Amino acid sequence: MKNKSIDTLSNIADNMAERYVNDPYIRFLAQAIPGLGSAVDSALVAQINKMREKRIYVFFDELSKRKISLSEEDKKKDGFLHSYFCTVKYVLNTRREEKIKLFAKLFNNYVEKKHFDVNKSDEYEEMLNILDDMSYKEFQVLIILSDFEKENPKDNTKSDLEMADKFWDNFIDKVYRELEIPKKEIPGVLTRLNRTGLYRTITGAYLDYSGDKGNLTPNFYKFIDSIGTNK
Repeated sequence: MKNKSIDTLSNIADNMAERYVNDPYIRFLAQAIPGLGSAVDSALVAQINKMREKRIYVFFDELSKRKISLSEEDKKKDGFLHSYFCTVKYVLNTRREEKIKLFAKLFNNYVEKKHFDVNKSDEYEEMLNILDDMSYKEFQVLIILSDFEKENPKDNTKSDLEMADKFWDNFIDKVYRELEIPKKEIPGVLTRLNRTGLYRTITGAYLDYSGDKGNLTPNFYKFIDSIGTNK
């Protein structure tokens, strides 16, 4: 039978390794706890580092798919260095490989366009923050919605709600089938996406309208252009 006290120490070590992996002071104090410190400082930290190493390889592998040249002068620019280190920080804390690849696409586009001045670097950081704030599944929901909006181009004689009504049930069905999000949860997922500025809930006093439909904003297309998912 497995020793329960060892299990307890192992669980504590797991938690402390993740919580204080970048804090040498706390790790030093943890080492003073008998039976706990060695686990925190060696095997588990090594495991976390291995996990982060895998993430950075995914990032670099995706970057390498596009042959981008960078001058020595560009490498020294504050905008480039700041944007690079911000991106790597997010990559190291991202679990889904698909999302890590999106970070790589976003960075590649930024470098390829050489947008290293202050204003463009600030804009890049905004796009970076939006991507970090979204789960990959939320991103997929927006992509599915964009497909339906492309198939149903804006008609200026109709309201946003009338346009959404044309495909909304099919949109919900596709999100349910492809992303396995229960239909009763999809309205909540969409409501939360308002925070990104890429999606907005349609508002207004429409007859029998429950307020659960929406559309993509111009910022969504700016965001997609920044990622360059078609490349």
